[in-house]
Amino acid sequence: MTGKLNPIFVNFMLAVFCGLMLMWFFHSSAHSMRAAADRTNNLLYYPEFPARELRLLVQAADNWVMERRGLLERTRVLELENIALRTALQRAGASPPVSQMGYISANVTLRYPNAWWKEIRIDSGSRDGVVAGAPAMSDGFMVGRVSRVGEDYAWVELATSSTFLLAAVVTDTWDLGVINGDDNGSIWLMYMPPDKEFTKGMLVSTALVGDYLPPGIPVGMIWGPGEIRDGLMPLRVVSGARLTQLYSVQILLSGVPET
Repeated sequence: MTGKLNPIFVNFMLAVFCGLMLMWFFHSSAHSMRAAADRTNNLLYYPEFPARELRLLVQAADNWVMERRGLLERTRVLELENIALRTALQRAGASPPVSQMGYISANVTLRYPNAWWKEIRIDSGSRDGVVAGAPAMSDGFMVGRVSRVGEDYAWVELATSSTFLLAAVVTDTWDLGVINGDDNGSIWLMYMPPDKEFTKGMLVSTALVGDYLPPGIPVGMIWGPGEIRDGLMPLRVVSGARLTQLYSVQILLSGVPET
């Protein structure tokens, strides 16, 4: 055994000494470090203020979007209840108000590719007698309903839109349902009883809806049943109009003044 110190032992002792020195330093300067942290926080307050306010603004906007979705869902439920009340009137034998009606032809001036199955714009508006809620026809079949009206233009919501809701009846069986699209070119007659037999080719037409949309307007023909959900069956409806080639439509005009 030599008189030289073991290098491993020396390194170990140096590490212990350094650790003890660091512990002493941090313990003695804890107050100074907290003060430095406070000063840093005060300095960063103003640069961070816009970002913090922006984050709060984004959170508020997100909350507004969620609340709007809730309102839209409640509006959709109210629309369904309104349709149910109107169909109940139809079952009771109520008839729509008699009014003078006619048609005008309108050209399709705009159809966005990303909303191809949702809506179209036409070149006739309030100046021509077009009102919101009036049906749009093509080849003798209803293809949509006027949703917004300007002085010399109007927008028509197509029956293939997922937001389109319309009380309709199977003419041969007198079963009532709700027309609804899927944004992909298909039309469905919703809420039909699964125990009834519906034959391909049966005509589907409008039920009692309102002054501007009388009953009996053809919507399409039954193609076949869909998947049963919650005890109710949707029916696929094929329009008699060429929905992919809508260059012009006919708008039903009513003599009843708009309320």
